[in-house]
Amino acid sequence: MAKQPQQPFEATLQDLVYSVDAGAGHKFIRTLLFCLVFLCIVVVFSAREFRGLNNPAAMDYAQLGRNLAQSGQYVTQYVRPLSIAQVSAHTPNGDALIEHHPELIRPPLYPALLAADFKFFDLVGINLFPGSEAFKEMRIYPAEQWVIVPLHHFFTALSGLLLYLLGRRLFSDKIGLLGVTTYFLTDMVWKDSILGTGIPVLVFFVLGSVYFALVSMTHRQEGRSRGNWIFLLLLSVLFSAAAFLTHYSAAAAIPGIALFIWMMGTHTKRGGYLAFLYLVLVLLVVSPWLLRNDHVSGLPLGLATHTALTGSGEYPGDALMRTLNPEFHLMSDIRAVRAKWAANFNELYGSGFTALGGGLLTAFFIVTFFYRFVSVPVNTLRWGLGLSIVLFFIGAGFFGKEALQLCHVFRPFVILYGLAFFLILLDRLDLSIQLYKLGVTGLVIGLTALPLMVTIFFSPPPGLPYPPYYPPFIMRVSELLRPDEVICTDMPWATAWYGKRTSILLPQTIDDYYEINDYRKYISGLYITTLTKDRPFVSSLLQGSEETWFPVTMGHLPKGFPLQQGFSLNKQDQIFLTDHVRWSNADQKDEPPGRQ
Repeated sequence: MAKQPQQPFEATLQDLVYSVDAGAGHKFIRTLLFCLVFLCIVVVFSAREFRGLNNPAAMDYAQLGRNLAQSGQYVTQYVRPLSIAQVSAHTPNGDALIEHHPELIRPPLYPALLAADFKFFDLVGINLFPGSEAFKEMRIYPAEQWVIVPLHHFFTALSGLLLYLLGRRLFSDKIGLLGVTTYFLTDMVWKDSILGTGIPVLVFFVLGSVYFALVSMTHRQEGRSRGNWIFLLLLSVLFSAAAFLTHYSAAAAIPGIALFIWMMGTHTKRGGYLAFLYLVLVLLVVSPWLLRNDHVSGLPLGLATHTALTGSGEYPGDALMRTLNPEFHLMSDIRAVRAKWAANFNELYGSGFTALGGGLLTAFFIVTFFYRFVSVPVNTLRWGLGLSIVLFFIGAGFFGKEALQLCHVFRPFVILYGLAFFLILLDRLDLSIQLYKLGVTGLVIGLTALPLMVTIFFSPPPGLPYPPYYPPFIMRVSELLRPDEVICTDMPWATAWYGKRTSILLPQTIDDYYEINDYRKYISGLYITTLTKDRPFVSSLLQGSEETWFPVTMGHLPKGFPLQQGFSLNKQDQIFLTDHVRWSNADQKDEPPGRQ
């Protein structure tokens, strides 16, 4: 075989320069720089803004994940009085299973991801859940620092990758790259990523379900092999089911995807059959979870549907979850839910929707519904997304602020369509100087990124999440009880997560407390924090929902109250009561930094 002539050095150098300037080297350098900017945002934002979990739902999810990792069962240490009644009614002997209480509100996929990470750290011998003594040398709870926040950042990055692929498939490489850049420069994306409630996980699965449905139907329309597009459709089914099992609000995305499949099928026949098959398959995948809920509570979604009544006129605040034996009245409950929906919808419409794409891109997205794109998939998917957003808005109004935050799941789609329409308008201006186009495009992206820049460079970093969340207090109070003992508190999500104790939500009345203590499970400790003490004095503590608890919060225990020993923490901000002296004098002296 003849030896190939050696390429001159000048030609090799020229090829290298070309690669760096326009070829594979250019793409590699651009990708590397993009990843470095992404990592800088992650590190700087997390270091400045994260001081520990301060969201009840985040702590609830976290303790569910730990319980799943340690026991292999989907049980909760955050026990609601309403859940006690519901479980008792569906066990043969009326046992509420308080020590191994089944979770009835939150679906299992996000806690399962946490459990897998917790299990990995446990296998390599790293303790993510220190006690109060070990935590003295730490600033942030290790499980939050090394598992919860990194997991959210990981899914944020995966969502960015899917967003790029979706933008490239629908429009072009340019719009895909601009879309993911805008997404990563959006302030709310990173606030969701450190919140701990699984929103980035939900965004990833919703994006995946839409992307694979789009590719599947596009391949079918192009005449690809049946096995190819069916496999992709099954991936969309799995991602849709995963989104539903991450949060029930993802149900709003499923009809939109079905509409897209149906409308795409009209060009190649049998679209209605495919859409129906998609819905049936999603239902089959999630049916084991629905059957489990029905078995333990008599309801396919557990108590999740009951949350529509929380915060309503009939059950203000968390009154419903704190009621042991609620009495439901159909007509009055319907009126209460309707009034709650009206108030929540106005809030969602006034602030939630306009923030989806940073305001300006949201306006461009809305205008796209009055414009016809050349691409059939782009037009069709837009109507599916529109249906999902409308359904979400209607459904979210029935639930609380946690549900309202989930409108962020539609932000990636708003960004893509908004940018696409903006670039169409920019092209029609027929600007002859390319620098003008780049400047206007940079201005739009810069306006979207402005809140993130202000947060990073100008706003003061947040302080500790106290009141009421100060892990050393929560750990110390919880550790006064044995692991098999039960605590009753107004923040059971926190004592379950940091204290690792079975925690019953403070009942609405002291009579319900007595019933649980006497007939369900003996309560060894009562922990009342600023969540109760800071309620309105007259309308809540003296005459309202906390009337029966007011003497206890003031240290005047009713005659015969089973917990007669106790102490206060941080200048009487919090109070702990138990049945006998379990502490030394030193246990009562600590105060959170900055509050002494």
